[in-house]
Amino acid sequence: MKGSTLVVIAGTLALVVGIGALLFPLASGLTVTLLVGWGLVFSGGFGLWGAFSDRLLMHRGWVAFFGLVELVLGVWMLANPLAGLISLTLLVGVLLVMSGLGRLMVARRFAGGTFWLLVVAGIASVALGLYALFAPLLTAPVLIGTLLAIELISVGATLLVLGVVLKRRTEL
Repeated sequence: MKGSTLVVIAGTLALVVGIGALLFPLASGLTVTLLVGWGLVFSGGFGLWGAFSDRLLMHRGWVAFFGLVELVLGVWMLANPLAGLISLTLLVGVLLVMSGLGRLMVARRFAGGTFWLLVVAGIASVALGLYALFAPLLTAPVLIGTLLAIELISVGATLLVLGVVLKRRTEL
C-alpha cells in the first residue's frame, strides 16, 4: 500500500471520528477525560517506579511526589469522569484566556492588514475561556468534545488533501 493511500485512509478516519465527536460531544469529552485519567495513572506509576527503583536519580523525593500526585489525579478522574470533565473544562478555559491575551498582546505590535484578525481571534479566545471558567457546568458537557471534533475534522481534511496531492504527484 502506498504512503498516499495510508494518508487518505488516516484522513478519512479522522474526519469520520471528528464528525462523530461533533454529533456526540459529551461522549467525546468523557472519552478524553478517561484517556487523560489513564495517562495520568500510567505516568504517575512510572514516576513512582522510577523514584523508588533508581537510587542515583536526582531529586527522587520530588519525582515521587509528582508521581503520586499524577497517580491520585488519574485515579480520581477515572472514578469521577464527570467531575474530571469539569476540571478539564476549567483547565481549557484558563488556557484559552491565556492564549487570547497572548494574541491581543501580539496584535498591539502589528499595525496594518492582519492586525484585526489577531484582535478578533484574541477576543474570541478570551470570551470562550471566560465562559468556560464562569459557567463550567454549562460548558463542560460540550466544550472538550467539540474542540476535539474541530481538531479531528481539521486534521482529517488536511490529511485528505495531502493524500490526494501526494497521489497526484506519484502518478506524474
